[in-house]
Formats: sequence, structure tokens, C-alpha cells
Amino acid sequence: MDKPQKKLTILSLQYHCYPDEIGGAWGLTYQINKRLVERGHKVYQITCKSSETQKSQEVIDGIQYHRISYTASKSIISIWNAIRKQLRIILRAEPIHLIHIHNPLIGFIALLQPNLWKVPKVYHFHSSWFDEERINAVGTGGVPLGLKLRLEMIRGMEWACYKFSRVILILSEYSKERFKEYYSLSKPKLVKIPGGVDLKEFHPITSEENRGDIFERLNLGEIIPLILTVRRLEERMGLENLVLAAEILVKKNPGRKFKLVIVGKGSLRERLENLIEKKNLSDTVQLSGLVPRETLPLYFRAADLFVLPTTAIEGFGLVTAEAFASGLPVMGTPVGATKELLALVDHDLIFEGSTPESLAKGIEKFLTNPDYYSQLRLKCRETAERNYSWERVTDQTENVFKEIVFDNNA
Repeated sequence: MDKPQKKLTILSLQYHCYPDEIGGAWGLTYQINKRLVERGHKVYQITCKSSETQKSQEVIDGIQYHRISYTASKSIISIWNAIRKQLRIILRAEPIHLIHIHNPLIGFIALLQPNLWKVPKVYHFHSSWFDEERINAVGTGGVPLGLKLRLEMIRGMEWACYKFSRVILILSEYSKERFKEYYSLSKPKLVKIPGGVDLKEFHPITSEENRGDIFERLNLGEIIPLILTVRRLEERMGLENLVLAAEILVKKNPGRKFKLVIVGKGSLRERLENLIEKKNLSDTVQLSGLVPRETLPLYFRAADLFVLPTTAIEGFGLVTAEAFASGLPVMGTPVGATKELLALVDHDLIFEGSTPESLAKGIEKFLTNPDYYSQLRLKCRETAERNYSWERVTDQTENVFKEIVFDNNA
């Protein structure tokens, strides 16, 4: 492998990616890759199409996307063949100095390619695929026998990626402890680099902005306390508990007005719609679906409180950083890394638990004493500026990459 003098050529491996799909891990990967390109590095990204309408190859913000067809992405053998073809195209142009793995399936298949064996690898531990698959399939209950074989295959692929990576990047102390608990075969080097936020894109409402105009633009109705969450509509996100918490509050205080807005898309959409209708909450709870990226910061600036109702696996939570950057207090369940992040601002932001009753109790404190939470806005913004700028995150990531590659070629 040629020794790079200053700049790196990086192969980024994902199953899906931004802007094809919206989510924390995909957003993090895009933000880092974009900034690495701005610094003069080259990034080739192999990923799978989430729709056949997406281009097989294109350049977005300098990142060179190589997409596997939607049909081919449905079997390991076809993915393997597709990755071989994509690698031939990339390696004809130049050698790869480092492989950045974000997805264990694509990463495992890349490990099988002989022309990548000597290339140093870094694994980004967003969460355990094993955990995600188990929870999304069966909730937090027991695992059916038919699922166990699939989960063990997933575990094997993940462990192979960990074994052959020089460094594991983790997002939080919670992620670090979960990784050590999950993977006990060896002790790889763990480096903590948190998620980030674009401090220019997400910011508090300015003196030139009018909150009423934002409410009107977003079709939010009258200006009343606005509680916001931005989540994929999936099992572990705790959104049904949040809707049930809204029901508790409405029944307990029928004269107190507030609006809960849920932004995002996912498999629970219909279930949530039915629950909202069943509980007669259509005037209180609004499902806004997936909103354009340029519109999303407006929701944060319009809101009075952000709620993170997660019931399992919160490796970091980019939306928490985005809320902080917007000067928006966040109340969250004591799950995963949420406790770490919220403790930087105020321990009272942490719910007692993740049940509907716990959520309702915490939100009622906000509705009863909104001034207390409003005075936390400046501290939220300062916390984001001090810890979570994407430039800082990219600095740390770039330093890890350079250390690995130069040491590897010394």
C-alpha cells in the first residue's frame, strides 16, 4: 500500500446512508465524511440503495457514493459480488489507505476481500446490530427460537469486524461499557468521540425571527407550550409511551393546553395514528412525518421542550445535541447515554423511568414551571458549543485516522 504523505483515501462502508435515509448514524457518517473531504481527503462510500430510483454512482458534497442495487442488497452473496465490482472501480483509480466501517454486514463482507486484507480498519460502534435486531423484532421481551440463529450469525459478523479493526470508535461511556459487555473476546483500542451538531444550522431563535411566523410556517396552530421529539418511529424509541403520557396529562389537567409534535418516519406510523385516535388526542398530538432537512431546525426553534422517550439503546442521540445547540432543554429517560448528556445541563432533566407515568410526571413539572426550564436555554447552547461541534468531532476522527495510517506505514 502506498504511503500517504498528507491526505488520506478512505473507504466508508454503510448499509444505508444519508441523504438516502435519515437517522443518527447515517447523519453522523455524512457530517464527518463531508468535512474530511473539505480538508482534502478523499472518501469513497459503498452503500446499498434504499430505493431503485437512487443513482448507482454520484458525488454529494465531495463524497463519492457507490451504491449497490436494491435487489442485490437483499442477499449476502449478491452484496459480496456487488462489493467486489465496486472495489475494482475504486482501486483502479487509487489505493485505499483506511477503511471506516459503520455497518457490520457490509464490513464483514469487505473483510472477505483479499485486496483489502492489509488495509487498516476502524469500526464505528453506533450500537450493536444484535441489540437493534432483537429489540425491533420482539421488543424487550424474550427471543423466539426462530430468531436465535439469525442473531448468532449477526453476532459473528460483528465480532469479526471488531477483531480485525485497529480502533473501535465509541460515542459515549454507555457505548463503551455496552461494547465491553457485548464483546469480551479481546481488548481492542477504544476511543470515545461523541456525536456532533452543526452549530450554524441549529441555533436559538434570533431577534430577527418571529416565533409566530415559525408556528404559521410549520402549520402548528396557536402558540401554546410546544413539546417536540424527533425520532425514527421504531420500537425502542418509546413513542407509544410518550403518547400515553400525553393522555395522562390531558386527563389530569383537562384545561391545560399543550401540543406534542412527533417528527419522523418508520414502521410504527400506523400504530401511533391508531393510538392517537383511540385516546382522542388528535388535538394534542401531531405526527408531522419526515420533514425536509432545511425545515427541521425551525421545529427546534419553535419548541419549548424536547423529549427523548427512548426505552432501549441510546448510544448518543444526535437530536439531543441538536436541541442543545438550539437552546432547547431536553428531558429524557435514564436509558443509554442520555443520562450522560443531560447531566451536563441539569440532573432534573432526567425522567425517573421510561414508563408513561414517569414521562407524564416529568413533563408536568415543565408545564407547571416553564420558567425554570427556560432559564436553562443558555446553558444548553453553551454545552453544545463546548462539546459537540462537528469540527471538533472531525478533528478527533481525523487524528485517529492519521495516527493509524502513518503508524501502519512507518
